[in-house]
Formats: sequence, C-alpha cells, structure tokens
Amino acid sequence: MGREAPARTGRRAELPWGARLLLVAALLAAASPSPAEEPAPALPSNYVAEFLGTTLAYRPEGGPWDGWQHDATPLVGYGRQLTPTIALELDAGPTFVRGDYSSFSLTPGLVWSFSPHAYAAARFVVPLDPETNFVLFPGIGVCHAFGRVMPILELNVSSALGRGHPDLGVSLTAGVLVFF
Repeated sequence: MGREAPARTGRRAELPWGARLLLVAALLAAASPSPAEEPAPALPSNYVAEFLGTTLAYRPEGGPWDGWQHDATPLVGYGRQLTPTIALELDAGPTFVRGDYSSFSLTPGLVWSFSPHAYAAARFVVPLDPETNFVLFPGIGVCHAFGRVMPILELNVSSALGRGHPDLGVSLTAGVLVFF
C-alpha cells in the first residue's frame, strides 16, 4: 500500500511564471558586461551577513510544481574572503512556515565573485531540527558594495538528497553583508 506515482501526461513540468521571470532576470544581470570602471578597492577579509529567504516554487519527488511555500528563513552568518574573488561562509537560522517554526539549519558555502556585481554560490543546507538532511543549494546573485556594506539578491535551486527522495525548489534570498 505505497504511494502511487501520479500519471504522466507527457507535458514537461514548468516553473511558475514569477520564478521563470526572476531566473531570467538574474541570469541576464549576471551575464551582462559591466561598464569599464576603475577597480574597486579590496574589501576587508571578514564579513557578517543577514539574510531573509523564501521558497518561490517547489516540486516534491514525482509531484507537480507548487507555488510560493509561505515560508521565511532569517539567517545570520560569518564569511571570510580567501582571495579577492573567493569566500567561505557559514550561515545559520530557523525556517518558519505560515508563521510557525519548521526547522533550524546550518548553511555552509563557497562564493565566487566573477564580477564586481555578480557571483555564483555553491551552498548546501543541513537541516538539524526536526531531522537531519542534506540539501544542495547552488545559486547566482547580484550585489553592489557601498563602502563596507554590500546588499545582495540571490536566486537558488534546491534539492534535498539526504533521504533518497530528491525534490526540487527555487528560492530567493535578499541580504546584506558588512565587511570588517
């Protein structure tokens, strides 16, 4: 008496229009050449971060796409620039769904700044409560430094692999880094 797989209709699964629009906008912003400008002075090696993320679209294993998940994940983190373009980061925070506590996660990551205004992030989320899992969470983001303060906007794709039932999600995170 297991769960039956939904019937296949021959149609490809599609992301909701809002998620597609954000994905296209982030890719275009990251790929567009920046005007010639003087190199920015190097930022200090350390930074603290505050983020707020949400899931724009979600597809459980074998299921249809669903829209916004009514979730919010506030995170705080610490990062260290290893080179002018590579940083290691560790973020932590709870997730709330419709205002109720859902989980607590650690999110380590490696960030590559391939432009003064765009970066790629290799992150993975490790939910610790209520159960441990492993979630791939790569992303692409846009940013701009205002002195030692840098706001960011990052679009991520997620897939929980740790329990053997991979799903797929699209998330958007806004945040600010403060270098010291």
